[in-house]
Amino acid sequence: MSKQKLWFKKRTTRGGGREVGGKTQLSRKNLTREIYKNQRWYSHFLLKFVVCGLLGLVWLQVGFAVDIGGHVVSIFPLGFVVGLLVLALEKVAKYRWVEFAILLAVMLMSFFWPIGLVL
Repeated sequence: MSKQKLWFKKRTTRGGGREVGGKTQLSRKNLTREIYKNQRWYSHFLLKFVVCGLLGLVWLQVGFAVDIGGHVVSIFPLGFVVGLLVLALEKVAKYRWVEFAILLAVMLMSFFWPIGLVL
């Protein structure tokens, strides 16, 4: 009988307080903690998106033209290659496809429009 009483005892969660009816009750302290945790997480993603955008703007211009398959090329997307390496070696790969899309879009925009950094 005592084991059944322990099984029906209301369980607690780590940071959410006591569960009532399957949902955690949030106090001011817990709500503030959750908001702060989410702000740190979203600011981390925003920083990664900005870095991907800045890497897409970096191009390497060489002083001589290289003939590749009938096309004369004098610039190389150095930031795109570095960005691909950074994305491949990254531990958190939750939104890797979004970061790759930002990197590719900024690289293409900086190729067709006169924006970006040429080294």
